[in-house]
Amino acid sequence: MKLGIVVVYMVREGNERLLDLHLEYLRKHTAAPFAIYGCTNRLAPELRSRLAAAPEFEDVAIPATGLRKSEEHAHYLERLIDAALANGATHVGVLHVDSFPVRAGWEAELAAQLSPPRPFAAAVRDGRLDRKPFTAGMLISSDFLRERRPRFLLSESERASAAYRTYRKRSRHHPDSGVGYGFLAFREGLDWLALERTNRGEDHCHFGSIYGDTFFHLGAAAWKRKDFPGSRGPTAALDVRAGLLSRVSGLLPRKLRIGIKRALNRAAPGLDIDRKYAANEEAFAAVRERLFADPESYIGFLRFG
Repeated sequence: MKLGIVVVYMVREGNERLLDLHLEYLRKHTAAPFAIYGCTNRLAPELRSRLAAAPEFEDVAIPATGLRKSEEHAHYLERLIDAALANGATHVGVLHVDSFPVRAGWEAELAAQLSPPRPFAAAVRDGRLDRKPFTAGMLISSDFLRERRPRFLLSESERASAAYRTYRKRSRHHPDSGVGYGFLAFREGLDWLALERTNRGEDHCHFGSIYGDTFFHLGAAAWKRKDFPGSRGPTAALDVRAGLLSRVSGLLPRKLRIGIKRALNRAAPGLDIDRKYAANEEAFAAVRERLFADPESYIGFLRFG
């Protein structure tokens, strides 16, 4: 096994220690030879230097994009996967800077459960509200990546298709990075190993999650306003926007579609009010404080109660 880990490194002020924990737990729990393929385009210079000192790390030069949020993340991830495949990775892992494995031999255990009909494993952020592959923890067969060329997001035509409308009904989800893998599996009759949330202890329903007793994810560390499935704000706005766009995309002239999309984009920020996120920010900070104070003890609490 030759493992390539791909990560888009974005670290907000106050979260710098996440970078050290991310590297520490990857080294501690990964037995197979691995390399980290990272994008550091929006990382502070001192943190970029810290990553550059890691022997496993390769800073992949990717031209900066004007895309933001999920579109930016997906754009960089797909180019990092290309770099991992070009260097002969047999499997590709996908992580966030605030996620990492919590059990020794995780990569071999997940890989043993993959096959051509089940080509990847992925965390599931919320089994009821967001049942799709989640990029905070994935392991993917390189054969699948080379043969099927999956994308993390959907094209406009895919969102407008009858097949996608059926998929949305069967698997309620937020259409951000990872949805492309779920839709491809649905469309082609493939299975995937879903790593549900397995917390036995918790301080919050989202911040500080364990998926499949394999991956820890702090949650929303790169977001200015902390959001998650079921909370108020951009998630709901994006769901409404995607639903409306998928209904009108195939029925209206291109200019009119663009005008509607711009109007919906302008309307969404009206839902994005600071006070709606105050409680989320407090919860995030409390979980982060417990993690930083004693990582091993806190992860044990999350896993075992």
